[in-house]
Amino acid sequence: MTYLDTDIRKLTGWPKELGATDILLSMPDAIFLTDSQMRIVFFNLAAEKITEFRSFEAQGMYCKDVLKTSICETECVVKRALDADQNIFNIETTITTANGKTIPALVSASLIKNKEGRIIGYLYSFRDISLLKKIMTDLEISRMELTERNVELHEALKELKLTHEQLLQAQKMEALGTLAGGVAHDFNNILTGILGFASLAKTEISTSSPVYKYMEHIEKSVIRASELTSKILTFARRSFFEIKTVDLNRLIIDISQILERTTKRSINIKNDLTSFLCYVDIDESKMEQAIMNICINAIEAMPDGGTLTIKTEVINPEFNIFNDYFHQSQQQEYVKLSIIDNGIGMDEETRSRIFDPFFTTKGKTGGTGLGLAMVYGIIKEFNGHIEVESKIGFGTQFHCFLPLSKECKQRLISIDKEVAIDIPKGAGETILLVDDDKMILEMGNNILKHLRYKVLLAEDGLTALELYKEKQKEIDVVVLDLIMPKLSGKEVFDRIRLIDPYAKIIFSTGYAKEEMLQPLSDRQANGFLKKPYKIKEMAECIQHVIKMKRGDTTRNL
Repeated sequence: MTYLDTDIRKLTGWPKELGATDILLSMPDAIFLTDSQMRIVFFNLAAEKITEFRSFEAQGMYCKDVLKTSICETECVVKRALDADQNIFNIETTITTANGKTIPALVSASLIKNKEGRIIGYLYSFRDISLLKKIMTDLEISRMELTERNVELHEALKELKLTHEQLLQAQKMEALGTLAGGVAHDFNNILTGILGFASLAKTEISTSSPVYKYMEHIEKSVIRASELTSKILTFARRSFFEIKTVDLNRLIIDISQILERTTKRSINIKNDLTSFLCYVDIDESKMEQAIMNICINAIEAMPDGGTLTIKTEVINPEFNIFNDYFHQSQQQEYVKLSIIDNGIGMDEETRSRIFDPFFTTKGKTGGTGLGLAMVYGIIKEFNGHIEVESKIGFGTQFHCFLPLSKECKQRLISIDKEVAIDIPKGAGETILLVDDDKMILEMGNNILKHLRYKVLLAEDGLTALELYKEKQKEIDVVVLDLIMPKLSGKEVFDRIRLIDPYAKIIFSTGYAKEEMLQPLSDRQANGFLKKPYKIKEMAECIQHVIKMKRGDTTRNL
C-alpha cells in the first residue's frame, strides 16, 4: 500500500502522516480492497456497519463469502467485467449481512494496477439503498393512489355533469309544476261551479225526470275532468296526498286501457286479475303514477315487442311466499301486484341498484333516474313492499305487496256506485264562505241556503277578516279558499285563530303547494274540501265540523 499512499500525497500535497488508508476509512460509502484472487485485504468502517462483519473478520475472506450477494450466485459478473478491463458502476443487487439480514445495495468496482499496468487487486464500493428503495416504493404507491384518485375525480366529474343535467330537468319539472298548479287551481274552480250547480239542480228535480239523468252525466263528466287535473298534477309531482280505500283491480283496468291506446301494437297488454276483492288504502293518483312508471319501463325493455302482464293476488298470512319476500312472518292479508315483461332483462348489478335515486341505464337519451326511486317511495308510503326479479334475456318481474284494506270485507259494492244516502242539513247555523271566485260564491251561497244555513260571503281575505271581527259570535264555521289575492287563505287562517283560537275552519282548494297545506298537516284546521266537490261532500264536511267539540282539530284530513 506504500505506493498508493505516496501517489496520493504527491497529488494532494497532504502531510506524510495522512495516508490513503485514512481517507478510505473515513469514506461514507462501504469500501473494501481485494487481492487478485478476490480475497479481502482492506475493509473500511462503513463496510463493517453494512455487512455486520468486523474488519479483522473480513480480511482474508473471499468477497463473495462476506457480501453473499445475488450477483455472486454463479460466476461473479463483477470479476468477469473487471478481468475484461471494464469498470463496474452502480449495479443493483442484494447483500446478506453476517446476521442474515438482506439489504438492497448499489455496487461499483474498479481495477487496481501497479506502475507496470499489472492487475494487483480490486476496489469495491457499495451503498445501502434501503431508504432509497423505500422512498421509491412510497412514490410508486403514491403514483398509483394518484392514478386512482384521478379516475375517481373523472367519475365524480361525470356524476357532477349528470347531476347538473338532472338538476336542469328538475327545474323544468318545477316550472311545469308551477304552471300546472296555477292552471289546476283555476280549472278546478270552474269545475266546482259546474258540479255544485248540477248537484243543486238535482235536488230540485224528480229522480224520474230525464233532466235528472242529464245532471248525473254532467256530474260524472266533471269528476272525470277533475281526475284529469289530478293526473296533470301527479305528472308534475305536486299533487295533494290523500289516502282513500281504492279497488286496485279497477285502477289497473283503467291504466291498461290507457296503455292499450298509447302503446305500439307489438306490445300485448294482458290483465290477470283475481276475483277476490282487492281494496287497498292508497292515494289513487300516486299509485297510478307508480304503476304507470313500472309499465313504461317494462314496455321500453321490449323494443321488439312482447307481452306485458299485470297480475293481482290476495296473499294470506299462512302462505310461504311471505318468507321469500319479507323474511319474517306477516299477520295480515296482502294484495300482491305483479307487473311482468318478457323483455331484455337486467343483470344482478343493475337489479340491485334499480331503486337508487339518479340511477339510470338510459344514458343521455333517457330520464332523470328518479322514476323507480319514486315508485319505491310511494309503495313504502302505503306501508307496502316491493321486490324485483330479473335475468338477462328472460325479462323482469316487479312484485308490489300492499296491505289489504280493513274495509275490504265490508265493501260488497263497487266504489263507483253511489248509495242513496240523505244529505245532512243544517239547523240555521251561520257559515262564512270565503273565495275569490264569484261563481263559487254564488254556487256556495245557493247550496248552503238549500242546506238550511245562514250565509255570509267574502270575496277576499281582508273582507273575511272584517266580517269575522264584526260577526264572530254568530259564525259557526268558516269555509276558506286557500289561494287568494291580497291575503292568502293561510294568512286569513292565522289571523282568525288569533281572534279565536278555537274557530272552526275548513280549507277548500283545487290545488296547493305542500307548504301552503302545512296547517292541515299540523292538524290545525278542522276540515278540508277538495275542489271540485259535490253538494253531499260539502254538506257532510260542514256537519262533521259543526258537531266537533270546541278546540277539537283532530279530524283525519
